[in-house]
Amino acid sequence: MADSALHSKPSALSSKGFMALFAVQFLGAFNDNLFKNAMIILIAFQLSQTHEQTGLYITLAAGLFILPFFLFSSLAGQIADHYPKTLLIRKIKLAEILIMLGGAVALLNSSLELLYLTLFLMGAQSAFFGPIKYAILPEMLDDAQLLRGNGWFSGSTFIAILLGTIVGGLTVTAEQGVQWVAAGVLLVAVLGYFISFGVPMTLQQQASLRIDKNLWRSTREIIASSRTYPAALFAVLAISWFWFIGAVLLSQIPTLVKYQLHANEDVVVAFLTAFSVGIAVGAGLAGWWFKHGVTLRWHTVLLLLMSVLLALSVWSADSIQQMLLSTSSLLTLQDYLLLWPQNLALLFMALLAVVGGLYIVPLYTQLQQRTEAHARARMVAVNNILNALLMVLSSLAFMAGFMVGLDLPAMLLAVAVLNVAVAVWFYNNKQEE
Repeated sequence: MADSALHSKPSALSSKGFMALFAVQFLGAFNDNLFKNAMIILIAFQLSQTHEQTGLYITLAAGLFILPFFLFSSLAGQIADHYPKTLLIRKIKLAEILIMLGGAVALLNSSLELLYLTLFLMGAQSAFFGPIKYAILPEMLDDAQLLRGNGWFSGSTFIAILLGTIVGGLTVTAEQGVQWVAAGVLLVAVLGYFISFGVPMTLQQQASLRIDKNLWRSTREIIASSRTYPAALFAVLAISWFWFIGAVLLSQIPTLVKYQLHANEDVVVAFLTAFSVGIAVGAGLAGWWFKHGVTLRWHTVLLLLMSVLLALSVWSADSIQQMLLSTSSLLTLQDYLLLWPQNLALLFMALLAVVGGLYIVPLYTQLQQRTEAHARARMVAVNNILNALLMVLSSLAFMAGFMVGLDLPAMLLAVAVLNVAVAVWFYNNKQEE
């Protein structure tokens, strides 16, 4: 496939241009989660009065952050295919400074309305950056480096999310923590803006593209046009399913730890860390495993392995629950780690994440390689829209399950079984050369 920016590609991931892009996307993901989790902690402990109000406010926050991916991804994809992506990155990082300036004011004044507005604008900024982030990589890296580049991006994103979540939660509760978070989000935004000038210039891919500002119509049209690239669309569907599972696990780990493992918040952090680091390890291993070229022949096995590991995690958690029916206090991390072999749930969750990292990186690479350069950002936008949709559906499905009285282990096992069905679908429909 011809690439109009081929001459600008560096020969290695260690090039200054790639490292600048890597730093920009890492700092952006870190900053989003630093602010978001600090805000959630403030809502839980200062800005809400009842359990019901807390749940409502936090659910609203999650919805406001993901809503822009539905609203603006189609517009973002068109803009990214029309204009030089490097210039767009700099403008978006400049916008992040302004957004975080408002966020700092919101934090310092404990203004719930302004916090929500900042969170929505952060989601919008991320929605516009998303199509650029993955569409620019094939313009910067050759095919031999692209898979590893995707591995770096996918793995580091989860690490950035984890670090932002932990730092935001720990800092905002400390003495003068709100002031530290306010200064931190602004500083990280400024740093990301200046680093963005190290990203090398790329060419305008489709200057003739007419940008449709009607969000509903353009969303419908880019989803319809994605069928032009069936192999890339298949990768999008497979990636979106991974985000369904990832959203389930990341959102339900606190509930699983507290009510199934009878363990405290330190164990929650241990599980989140194991999951995030596992994704990063798996993404890194993908560059080695698939070093001779992208192939999806192993993905059915990877999906089945994820189901097995999820079922084993549930089994381990349930076995601990049976042992601790008479225990009133929550287990510490040290207590939990001593409960061998029941503590294998932590290992199984980490291994599941490693398999997930191996699964997702080749799919992102196929998405990029099997879409023509002039339409690549719009295909990434379709991916972002469907990812967001599947993540919302996962939340709605589990909310419905809790409302009808299903327990968490039963719903997680249902996901494991459904994942087997997806593995069968994958095997029967996979699109690759």
